[in-house]
Amino acid sequence: MRLDSVARPHSPMFQIMPLSHVDLAVATQIHAIQMLAYRQEAALIGVESIPPLEWAVDVIQNSRATFLGAFEHAELLGSVGVQPDDEDRGVNISSLVVAPAHQRKGVGRALLAAAIAASPRTEVTVQTSARNSPALALYAEFGFAEYKRWVEGSEPVELVKLSRPP
Repeated sequence: MRLDSVARPHSPMFQIMPLSHVDLAVATQIHAIQMLAYRQEAALIGVESIPPLEWAVDVIQNSRATFLGAFEHAELLGSVGVQPDDEDRGVNISSLVVAPAHQRKGVGRALLAAAIAASPRTEVTVQTSARNSPALALYAEFGFAEYKRWVEGSEPVELVKLSRPP
């Protein structure tokens, strides 16, 4: 996985660059966007809370994921985290979030494309709620297909795991 090699423009308006998530200031920025995006996702799927809303900044700092960020000037618009898949299926997109004010501008699409490009000969997996239609549509555009479905959480949420072949 070569996430350090993707710092190139994806749009005239923003740039994808590696993030040093162990740095407290960077982790705090990632966390702020995650909280906004995950609150929005919880509302979309009709629940009060989802497990990522319980994450603290140190969860990001201690993550084994490698992070990329989308920037417009010095503002972080969104991020993607990629780590080894827990099922040994290649790499897993552990988080893909875009600040609500910057959604529907191609930021998530650019982050997903960069994460996939960084692992060109590797299967890529991701999980999301079975009711998160916008995320499922984006992943389908990139060739992801469902291979697993289950329910978890104190407010039962049906999740799907998707895979994209190399």
